[in-house]
Amino acid sequence: MLHDQHMHSSYSRDSKEELRNYFIEAEKLGIKYVLTCEHFDFCTTVDGTTWDVDYDKLIKEQKKLKAEFPNIMPLLGLELGYRKDYFDEMVEIASKYDFDLIQLSIHDSGVGDYYFVETFNEGIDKIMNQYFDLMEEGINSFNNYEVLSHIDFGFKTVVMIDPTYKFNHFEERLIKVFKLLIKNDKALEINSKVLETINKIYLENDSTYKYDDHLRYILKLYKSVGGKKLTLSSDAHTTAKYRLDFDKHISVIKEMGFNELSYFIKRREYIYKI
Repeated sequence: MLHDQHMHSSYSRDSKEELRNYFIEAEKLGIKYVLTCEHFDFCTTVDGTTWDVDYDKLIKEQKKLKAEFPNIMPLLGLELGYRKDYFDEMVEIASKYDFDLIQLSIHDSGVGDYYFVETFNEGIDKIMNQYFDLMEEGINSFNNYEVLSHIDFGFKTVVMIDPTYKFNHFEERLIKVFKLLIKNDKALEINSKVLETINKIYLENDSTYKYDDHLRYILKLYKSVGGKKLTLSSDAHTTAKYRLDFDKHISVIKEMGFNELSYFIKRREYIYKI
């Protein structure tokens, strides 16, 4: 069974979930790996602090959990928030530990966090273009990662503000990002937590919308420019969201012509057939 490659435990600032609880859930399902990608974001506009991670403590706990759950292999992950003004620090943390997977994320511009409605006060189009500018800049300048996380993280906030927006409004920007990922041999994450929010809003406000049409659009466009590498993750911050809607999304991924998903161990790509 496909393991979840993007989860957060209490080692991340915005989660209170104990790491052990993910091992319990994995054991119930017979899943072989537990991988959390804890947040590392520099000087966030959320609270003015750097969201760092005590990886030494995390690794020690993983070793204890490995003894308690011998059939599960703990993997070490990092969700690294791109910030040009902290580029050297990004390079340092990405090379400091023996990670299995590093995900690159666009969360915070240094002026505003794209999670918050207030960040878009200057106008949706203006801020979304800034968001894609940062994404392209990050992909072009930083290479020490395997997966680009939640390409629609900022767009989720847009549909919360105005449900009439569709992702194809930014198609030219999306194509540029997809082509950069393909050129750099990186994978695109399908993030089920973001999809949960977007699907809910569209289904409530658009009678023509079908569940996962937003995902269908992303996959169709990605495939049209030659995209092949995909991961599917929940971005869970509690075990209640562990492997969120995986079966539903896998069905759509197959429907759109993709037959495999990627996963990573010791920074090496492996293939999960679907």
